[in-house]
Amino acid sequence: MKKILVISNNLPFPPKDGGRARIYHLYSRLAKKYQITWVSPIWDGEEENIPGTLRFCHQVIPLPKEEIFSFPSSGWKGLMKRVLAHLHFPRLFEFAFGYVNAPGVYWLPKTPQRLRKIQEILEQNHFDLIISEFEGNAELIPEQITIPRILSTHNVQSHLFWRARKTFPGTWLDRVFLFPEWQKIIHYEKKNYRRYNGILAVSQNDQRTLEKRCPGIPVKLVPNGVDTEYFFPSSSSPVPHTMVYLGNYAYPPNADAVRYFYTRIFPKIRARFPDAKLILIGASPPKELCGEDGVEALGFVEDVRPNVHQAEVMIVPLRTGGGTRLKILDGMAMGKAIVSTTLGAEGLQVIDGENILLADTPDTFAAQVIRIMENAELRQKLEKNGRTLVERLYNWDAIAREAGEWIETFLYQPALLQLQREEMNAQG
Repeated sequence: MKKILVISNNLPFPPKDGGRARIYHLYSRLAKKYQITWVSPIWDGEEENIPGTLRFCHQVIPLPKEEIFSFPSSGWKGLMKRVLAHLHFPRLFEFAFGYVNAPGVYWLPKTPQRLRKIQEILEQNHFDLIISEFEGNAELIPEQITIPRILSTHNVQSHLFWRARKTFPGTWLDRVFLFPEWQKIIHYEKKNYRRYNGILAVSQNDQRTLEKRCPGIPVKLVPNGVDTEYFFPSSSSPVPHTMVYLGNYAYPPNADAVRYFYTRIFPKIRARFPDAKLILIGASPPKELCGEDGVEALGFVEDVRPNVHQAEVMIVPLRTGGGTRLKILDGMAMGKAIVSTTLGAEGLQVIDGENILLADTPDTFAAQVIRIMENAELRQKLEKNGRTLVERLYNWDAIAREAGEWIETFLYQPALLQLQREEMNAQG
């Protein structure tokens, strides 16, 4: 059995949010064919999730949690460090030596402790393939190794950053640094993605961007999916005028989406239906919305299905973010009529008016929700067509099988991969 080393920023179990759901469903299926070693930080409170991960992984190896950076101490970089520290220019210091910070943009820095641990793991074990899960981990893989390497991206960070700053402009200092920080992320992508033999993308938009940014490296589209056996439609009628949003609100785009909906869209719907109700499912709901009239914030729920089944409409009013939205696929699998922004449905092969309704302004979003509430025939059409779509295109078994076939090409063609690496090095 071939051995795969996966380096991630968290454990795949439980599959309680979009990123975890993707890696859980992919690797729990790939583990039937490959022996998987999982390497990631074990964040506070996550120790109890190790047994769930070991159900399909051969072993779990903790990666250091501490994010202690190694700043330059000599040369012109060391001089710059001392000057910026002395002058108390923290933003310039972070720009020169740290990681760009913006809502929704995530990094797992290459601290000396993490690099040493990964080197130790590689020296003590034999692996046939290394997969780095999440693009913010890209620089953790040593460049000078001969093991085939795949980078599994969930977003294009430079896109995420640009959208985040457009939606959350921040302070005047954030606006001043917008372009140089954006360019810094693009440089990170170009520099670090080159050390991989292949890249996985979750949407066609991401795939096209990565192909341009990383010429010569094959980029494979492996979309997000849904467990259509676990998520299924309810035979009961939904509660009239009830809406649901599904997500982890610690992720800034989710928190922004529900705040935007509550302040700009919800009042228009309640003007038509005073008894309209919004159910928020997921960890860390915005505190200012908890207890508000017409809002029921449930927090983290182990099994979301009963609460989602209550809703007449699933809303996805996202204004920033990237990749593809598993919440839409989950909702369609459960037979929910969905109203989303165009960005919220980005990367999915949906058709406006057939299996989803799209709206990008508060007025049109509210109008689309009201249409569904007033028209049972339209609601039932969206419910049926959405379920049909995910059964046909977004079944995890088929997606994992296709991903596995692509992975096979890296496991059994080492000579071809070495030639690819030599050609890329020759190109500079």
